[in-house]
Amino acid sequence: MKKLLSTLILLLTVGHVLAQQTELTTAEAKKLYKATTKKRVSVHDPSIVYDSATNRYYIFGTHRGCARTSDLQNWTSFSSPWKAGNNNNAGNNVAFVTPAVKKVMKGGVEVDFPQFNAMDWAARSDAGYNINGNMWAPDVIWNPTMQKWCQYLSVNGDRWHSSIILLTSDNIEGPYLYQGPVVISGFYDSQHPWKITDLELVLGTQASLPSRYNTSGSWGNRYPNDIDPCVFYDEEGKLWMAYGSWSGGIWMLELNEENGLRDYDVEYKLVGSGDDITTDPYFGKKIAGGHYVSGEGSYIEYVGGYYYLFVTYGGLDSVGGYVMRLFRSKKPTGPYVDAASRNAIFDSYKMNYGKNADNRGVKVMGAYDHWGFMSGSKSGEGELSQGHNSIIAAHDGRTYLVYHTRFNNGGEGHQVRVHQMFQTKNGWLVASPFEYNGDTLTDASIASRELFTKEEIAGTYQVLVHKYDIDYKNREVVEPVKIVLNEDGTVTGKYAGVWSTTEGTSYLSIRLGATTYNAVIIEQQMDQRSIKTIAFTGLSTSGVTVWGYKMHPKYALAWQLNNQKMPFYYGQRVKADVDFDGLWQGDENVTVAWTSGRPDIIDEHGHFNNTGLAEETEVPITVRITSCNYYWQFETMIKAQPDPNIDAIDEVADSPFTLPNAVYDLQGRRVNTRDLRSADSLKGLYIVNGKLILKR
Repeated sequence: MKKLLSTLILLLTVGHVLAQQTELTTAEAKKLYKATTKKRVSVHDPSIVYDSATNRYYIFGTHRGCARTSDLQNWTSFSSPWKAGNNNNAGNNVAFVTPAVKKVMKGGVEVDFPQFNAMDWAARSDAGYNINGNMWAPDVIWNPTMQKWCQYLSVNGDRWHSSIILLTSDNIEGPYLYQGPVVISGFYDSQHPWKITDLELVLGTQASLPSRYNTSGSWGNRYPNDIDPCVFYDEEGKLWMAYGSWSGGIWMLELNEENGLRDYDVEYKLVGSGDDITTDPYFGKKIAGGHYVSGEGSYIEYVGGYYYLFVTYGGLDSVGGYVMRLFRSKKPTGPYVDAASRNAIFDSYKMNYGKNADNRGVKVMGAYDHWGFMSGSKSGEGELSQGHNSIIAAHDGRTYLVYHTRFNNGGEGHQVRVHQMFQTKNGWLVASPFEYNGDTLTDASIASRELFTKEEIAGTYQVLVHKYDIDYKNREVVEPVKIVLNEDGTVTGKYAGVWSTTEGTSYLSIRLGATTYNAVIIEQQMDQRSIKTIAFTGLSTSGVTVWGYKMHPKYALAWQLNNQKMPFYYGQRVKADVDFDGLWQGDENVTVAWTSGRPDIIDEHGHFNNTGLAEETEVPITVRITSCNYYWQFETMIKAQPDPNIDAIDEVADSPFTLPNAVYDLQGRRVNTRDLRSADSLKGLYIVNGKLILKR
């Protein structure tokens, strides 16, 4: 319901308000924001990397999808070729056949490196194998020791017969030359003889395949499908690769900084047994998943004292429940735990996404719709199945989350999205409520500045709670609800609770119902319009994310001014109520107050009364619209039309007088009073003894 101030309150406070508020003119409002668009790309499983030489960000994805950008908002697709021999544009069928590396170091001695044909390995158990659809989820990184761009690529095969290989280039856009395998899976049967892999290079000469690998069809309960690499340097300069998908979980190996391949001098002792092996001499250290629990697309980045592990659960299609989960550790090799201290490793199978599922892992975000200007058309723009992300702690002091998403429109089309991430007071990463739109805020700013006063923060917010329990099969989305952050620190609306900020910072604590969220409060531009917001993003200890926003007061006022339509025009002749309420555009943080120079004729609510008015009368009207510390004021005039019954009035009653009981209104109904002067509600025309009397 629109808030209207009474004339008395406005007159009493106008001096105080003017002293604190800044005027926004109509001309300024028209220039304050505009519609915005982005140049989009569809790259599945986008892995981000920054090239300082060109000041560009690049993403590399499945099926050789590639794109670049200078602003993380507008993307341009490009093709990255393979190199094979002297051919700088080799076909997929020859690009991964012959490794360039022939020798590697182990124990200080140069030894032969297996000449592993990655495509042949993937195709051996699949007569209809097509390499073109099986180059999955690469990760690209600059290796300063090699002075090369290193691309780690999944060559996927049937029944875990996959490998992760290394390709290198002098140029980030390629061409990339196959160097050799990094890790191989599925060597449990005669079709995939383990002797042609690097297993003996790791373990030493074996008389037969160790029994723990001879699992046949149950390989996936114990060991990974070797796809989805993520390669990163830790804070000590060591090079690591996390990898794996569903099946036996996410694993980690230390790499050799000199050649980018596996470090064959690093040994892993067997820990665990059966399907609960957590460290394996060949596959390295398990850090997440296992027992065929869903989970793929792992990505690790060091931010503000923690190594953050992202894993995507669920199926990638629009009704698959794809969802990003987050864990963290003080060490690159773990243990990785979520906000409730739950370990990322599973010790038995559990359904871990959707309704009534295991809620392990912070839910970064989930399916949502009607957020801001989202889904302004019938086609639908809500996001579904967000996932297989990457993240980068960028050179500009900000952290960016990059993922692909499908949409709530019934199709399977997908696009790349980028959100800035912030670190809460207790050190968890949370995603911004809107896409990255060129915002300049950093974690350092959050930790050292109060971006908004308590008065500016107070107001009505749209809020999204990214709950775990969601019916993804039926494309369920969460939608915003309204809450009010009151200046006294209470929360009302859809949720009751309390809120407070940490002095000298932009850290926010907010309790909604029984759940408390550690959050940051930020200024962020909305999607599709260059409108600034006061927004917050936070996380509960159970791992649920909350987003909230309201338009920044200046922009809320501009939105009102740019979309309102005056309920009358200057000098308009009126003879009925005026719909003053029709001016308001629905933002509860905007207050509209009307005052009238003749409230006896037209009051501050637009109620019209021309009873006894003998002639057309000009009524000065002032409207003042405020949003926190901004205001707009406009003065105009209405012409009230005279009372058509004026000539028929027999008598005007201006003072107390006593009349007989027979007093009627104009509809002939008996009026139950003897003293018209004593009741203000009885002003108007009455019939007494056959005469028309005006009571005023």
